[in-house]
Amino acid sequence: MAESSLEPSDPLVTLNAAFRDAYAARKKAVLDSLGPVIAQIDDVLILRHRGQRFEGPSRTRRYHELKAINHLPLALHVLLSGRHGALDEATRAQLTTLRPLLTQAAADLDRRGFPPGSLARQRRILEASLALLEQVLADGSVVPQALSAFTRAQVPDLVRNSEDAARDQVETMHATVEAWRQRMTPEERARLRAVVAVSHMSRPGNVALQYFSVALGETWEGRFDQEDLQPGKRVLAAETAFDEAAAFELVATHALDASVAVRFFGEETRMERDLLADAAERLLAQMFHQEPEPPTPPATQGTPRQS
Repeated sequence: MAESSLEPSDPLVTLNAAFRDAYAARKKAVLDSLGPVIAQIDDVLILRHRGQRFEGPSRTRRYHELKAINHLPLALHVLLSGRHGALDEATRAQLTTLRPLLTQAAADLDRRGFPPGSLARQRRILEASLALLEQVLADGSVVPQALSAFTRAQVPDLVRNSEDAARDQVETMHATVEAWRQRMTPEERARLRAVVAVSHMSRPGNVALQYFSVALGETWEGRFDQEDLQPGKRVLAAETAFDEAAAFELVATHALDASVAVRFFGEETRMERDLLADAAERLLAQMFHQEPEPPTPPATQGTPRQS
């Protein structure tokens, strides 16, 4: 144990443990009283409403088919980019392993029920990927210009696949959520909250976060959408919490902390940042003789937003 840590026998440790137990019990009571809450965890939507649990889809198999095919050109680019000279044995072995898998996936396309236009698109991606792989294995090296041409050529089809995957999730979620909302009273619909399990890299613009922002009447920032610190926020992101209990617990934590923050600090979102954050900002400004810069609005970063 670090010298700065409290001893396990210290009365303050016991007191703090008792507080944590009481806080956990209170969170459960808060969750039970919140009204309807929906969690999106991977392919599933889960509704807790009037003491019951309901489950419905948030995506279909088509979403995963499109995503898997889109990953193939990206994987080849990652595997082959930056290679100079003859292929090393590890890369050759990886390509040799991929070749029969690619061939099998291409032969399996017809049974998946893609519409004609989409089917042709998937076939183009798989055939172009297989052709590049075969060429690299035959040459024993990577031609940078050929890899760049392959990458550029895939972009239109990858973008269309991404649009179709997004459509699958948005339409599937909407059908599930609307069926549930029809069984709620107007008061329950007004209190409906949502929590979305996300990974760190996919948090900004997450499909489910965008959907719930629009569907529940929250502030919507389009592809820049992510969890904002706003009073009364009804849509939350549960980063790396792909466990149902943890996702719903986050909703209760936000609700309980909001009431505590108002009582103690007069600011509903105060507990949503580090309790030491304000003091640290003041101390660092004094120590380094500079003031923090406010965040740049997402709309001014990178590509201009489109309406």
